[in-house]
Amino acid sequence: MKIRWPIIIILLLTLALAITGGATMLWRLFIFLIVLLAVSYVWLRLLARQIEGRVDKVSTNCRVGDYFEETFTVTNNGRLPMLVFEAEEISDLPGYRNIVNFPLASWGSHNWRSHDRCRHRGQYRIGALKARIYDPLGFFYVNRELTDMKYVNVLPAAIALPHFQLLPRHEPGLNTRRWFAGEPGQNASRVREYASGDSLRHIHWHSTAHTGQLMVKEFDPDLTRAYAFSDIWIILDMHRESVYGTGEETTAEYGIIIASSLVKKYLESEKKVGLITSGDHSYIFAPDSGEEQFNRIFQALALVEPSGEVALEHLIISQEERIAPGAAAIVITTAGTHETGVSLRRLLSRGVQITAILLDAASFGGKASAMDTAHTLAGSGINAYIVRRGVEISRALDIRYRKSMRS
Repeated sequence: MKIRWPIIIILLLTLALAITGGATMLWRLFIFLIVLLAVSYVWLRLLARQIEGRVDKVSTNCRVGDYFEETFTVTNNGRLPMLVFEAEEISDLPGYRNIVNFPLASWGSHNWRSHDRCRHRGQYRIGALKARIYDPLGFFYVNRELTDMKYVNVLPAAIALPHFQLLPRHEPGLNTRRWFAGEPGQNASRVREYASGDSLRHIHWHSTAHTGQLMVKEFDPDLTRAYAFSDIWIILDMHRESVYGTGEETTAEYGIIIASSLVKKYLESEKKVGLITSGDHSYIFAPDSGEEQFNRIFQALALVEPSGEVALEHLIISQEERIAPGAAAIVITTAGTHETGVSLRRLLSRGVQITAILLDAASFGGKASAMDTAHTLAGSGINAYIVRRGVEISRALDIRYRKSMRS
C-alpha cells in the first residue's frame, strides 16, 4: 500500500503551523486529517480484499495475421463501492495494450473483451491483470494482481502452395534444362531442339521432317508422382551464420513461413511429414500425420530462433539415418558451401529425393547469390527453387513460373 506524497506534505505543513501558531483550528484540522487518513486506509484495506478478477476465453494459440481474444471480469464482493478502478494487462505481445478505467459499485461486476492481431510468431505473456485500487479520496492506493499469467503461442503464417512440386530424382542422361522443367507427364506442352540425353522416344517426327533438325516433345511435369513418397522431411536451416536481412524481412522468417506452408500442404494431403531444425533448441519430429503432428511442428516453428550453432551440413549428416530411402527431403537454406552439397548428395545416394529451397542471400543484403548454388545442385540431380526477398513466395515456389523463367 502506498500513500501519495502531497498528502504527507500537507499533513506535515499543518502540524508545523499548529505547533508554531498554537491555533485551535489548526490542531483540529490536523486531527481531522489524521482521522480522515485512518478511515481511508481502513476503507482501502477492506476494498482490496473484496475485489476479484477472472479471465476467460483466452486463446492459447494464434496464427500470424489472425486475432486472439480474452474476456476479463472484475467483481466487487463487498458493500463498499469503488469510485475509480484502474487495471492494465501485463503483456509482451508486440503492439498490444489493454488498459481500462471504470467505477465499480458494491456487489457489482464489470466485464470487457480485449482482442488484437497477432503480428509476430513466438510465445508471449498475456492474461495477467494488474489493478491499482484507490480509497474514495485518493489518499492511498494499492497494486494487486487479479489474474495469473498465461501464454499465447503465435504460430507462423502458412500460405497456399498449390503449384509447388517435389520433382522426381534426376536420372542419368537428363540434361539440366530438362531437369528444371520436371519429369515428363502425359501432356506435351511444346517442341524444342534435341539435346544430349533426351530420350529418342520423345522425338517429334513431324517437326523433325519440317525443320531438318531433330526435335523432341517437352512434357508438363507429372504432378501425381510428387505424392508417391513414403515420408516427407522438412529440413530447416536455423544456423546463426545463415541469417540475412532485418526485421521481418530475414531469411529465417522467410524460411519459417515456407516450412509452415509445406507442413500444412502435405499434412492436409494426409501425408506423413517430419521436421528437422536446430536453432536456439533442436527440434526433431519423425514423420507422422494428423492434427497432433500439425500442432507439434507448428509449435516448434513458432518458438525456434535462428541462433543455432550446428551448421546445416553437420545437422544433415547427424540425422541422415533417420531419413529412410524412398523418402523426400525438402531443405530450406541460404547455405551454398561445398560441404552442404556433399551432405545433400549423401542423402541422394541413399535413395532420398532432395528438393532444395534456396533463400537468395544477395537479395537480403548478403553477398552470395543462390543461382550458382542452384546450378551446382542441379548438376548433382537435386531439385532447386530460389526465393528472393520481396518476391511472392507462392510464385517463387510455383513450378510453372520457374519453368517459364528457364525456358
